[in-house]
Amino acid sequence: MERDIALKYSNKFKALLELQDKVKSIHPLLSEHFPIAIVEDKQLHIFEYKKGSYSLSHSEPDTMDLPVGVRAAFPLECMQNQAAVVVTGEVFDTVSEQVIIFHEFVHCYQYHTCEMPLREHIDLAKRSANTGDSWELNYPFPYADNRYIEITRSLFESLDKKDDKLIGSTRRKLKVCLTTEQVDYMVWQEWKEGFARYIENQVKFFLGINLNHGGRNEPYSRTTFYEMGSQFIELIVQASPGSLYKIEELYYALKNDLFFENNNNVR
Repeated sequence: MERDIALKYSNKFKALLELQDKVKSIHPLLSEHFPIAIVEDKQLHIFEYKKGSYSLSHSEPDTMDLPVGVRAAFPLECMQNQAAVVVTGEVFDTVSEQVIIFHEFVHCYQYHTCEMPLREHIDLAKRSANTGDSWELNYPFPYADNRYIEITRSLFESLDKKDDKLIGSTRRKLKVCLTTEQVDYMVWQEWKEGFARYIENQVKFFLGINLNHGGRNEPYSRTTFYEMGSQFIELIVQASPGSLYKIEELYYALKNDLFFENNNNVR
């Protein structure tokens, strides 16, 4: 069984590595090679990178009942809590889908650099760590609140106009209408998913394929933070190119709104 899986995906991993070699200049994280677990036949088939290629390291039962189409990254107990990309096999079918693997590489990179120390400053994350709650996915953010919808719509419009002062004033209005906990959640998602979306779209732009702007249109949802965060991060990087390589700084720039009215304030 494992030999069949290894043979089935051998050429697909070669193609992925060839694609990665083309785009690795976009960001140093794209020179990294994180474990990739393929969900198939109720098993996690875990491929690790060694000596220039991915090979099947071992297989584990899928105790999470992961669905077809899963695109995720999280620490695996069977990998000593090393972060791994978790996908189903059709992710290799098109270049656009393969780029999603690089989106998930971002999350592995975040996890192994600064994510855990940052979580220690977020009350919601600390509480959830004790309960085992998947707060990042299940937090009851008020996406359907009329005030939130109105201001978010205006914020996207101000981003389209590239008006820094309008972006700043609208951003402040948004934060005022939310609780401290809701703001913490929003900023976390803007950083974590927004940066992954930003890198994903940088790769897609480089390759000449359609960019991902999911979450831009109503009804708003968690993916709205992907798009909003990506656009904010683009502003930060334009103002302070070095911040692209200091992703903890990106988080604090989003948290403290250091870049909206005076782009030179990014630190």
